[in-house]
Amino acid sequence: MLSRFIRYLVVSVLLCCFSVHAEDSVRKLKVSLLLEHEAFLVWYGIEKGWDKELGLDISLNIKDVSGIDLLNDKHVNKGSWDIAGVGCVPAIIGGKGLDFTYIGIGNNESTSTEIMVRPDSKLLMDKGANPDYPEVYGSKETIKDSTIFIRKMTSAAYVLSNWLELFGLSYADVKVVDGNISDFIKYMKAGNGDAMILWSPSTFDAQANGFKSVASADQVDAVVPIFFIADSEFANKNAQTMARFLLMYDRAVKIQKTDPKSLVPYYRNFLKLYSGKDYSDEFCLYDLKSHPVYSIDEQLKLFNSENNNLSAVEKMERHLISRIEMISMHPDVEYDSSQYKHNPSDLFLRIAKRLSEEDK
Repeated sequence: MLSRFIRYLVVSVLLCCFSVHAEDSVRKLKVSLLLEHEAFLVWYGIEKGWDKELGLDISLNIKDVSGIDLLNDKHVNKGSWDIAGVGCVPAIIGGKGLDFTYIGIGNNESTSTEIMVRPDSKLLMDKGANPDYPEVYGSKETIKDSTIFIRKMTSAAYVLSNWLELFGLSYADVKVVDGNISDFIKYMKAGNGDAMILWSPSTFDAQANGFKSVASADQVDAVVPIFFIADSEFANKNAQTMARFLLMYDRAVKIQKTDPKSLVPYYRNFLKLYSGKDYSDEFCLYDLKSHPVYSIDEQLKLFNSENNNLSAVEKMERHLISRIEMISMHPDVEYDSSQYKHNPSDLFLRIAKRLSEEDK
């Protein structure tokens, strides 16, 4: 209780000190994100000049990789990023040995992360074999001995473990092949493997090539939010910088919530710029709507840990750590759960809320 009280006092003091219109030096910020939806909203904010308006000088690095790769970058070079956006699984399971803090939530990718197969796949023969999951394809008999392409230590591993468990299976019953998701469609088109786990926009590319969805993450009870994580040392020294980044993101979130159509031409330009591919207006609008986003107030509720109760973010962390043996695909290895804990902090969201009130 004392530590929470002290934190409350610190936050109160900081809230009184910060102003969105403060005439201070420009804050340099290195941000590394994946080539997906949340990166677009950050890019959009920069395109609109909100970063400069908020006193930020953002160096944005967008990579067509997975969250575990951004964490590996940090292992190799501590200065590679100040803020990164990664899925919950790499953040929690792949963050061992790194000192970072959860500062916000980019979106929820549970409906846009899918297990995909060829249209003639045996995995499409059975639907609802588990009566508690009537929309999920597959059965114990059809899944067993399948070869599945995934990026290990990502949300794909979480989705796969949940899907297998629905039918009383484990990783020992299938062949899991690790790789980069940008290669999976090519492998499958060449006749290799039986299934692949992708996230947007790769899911759309797969659909365009005739592949079908067996199940999405939300259909197998896998909640996969994108977390914004920050280097703890940098965040503690630059709390207002963190808050201003979150405020910039919140401006884009508000537009997506109220007028997603207006973002479509920008999203098309973003995807063309970073992927080299042309996506239709229909896809862009669909993809925007398929990524629920959260306002600062909504995020604060998810980070709320008052009265010594675990916050929603802390509960998710505890849940995933409890499943680390399955998700990491090493069920016989013993893990020290304390090595995987990273303290979520609502400090930066609370400062951002104060700044947003001044911003009106």
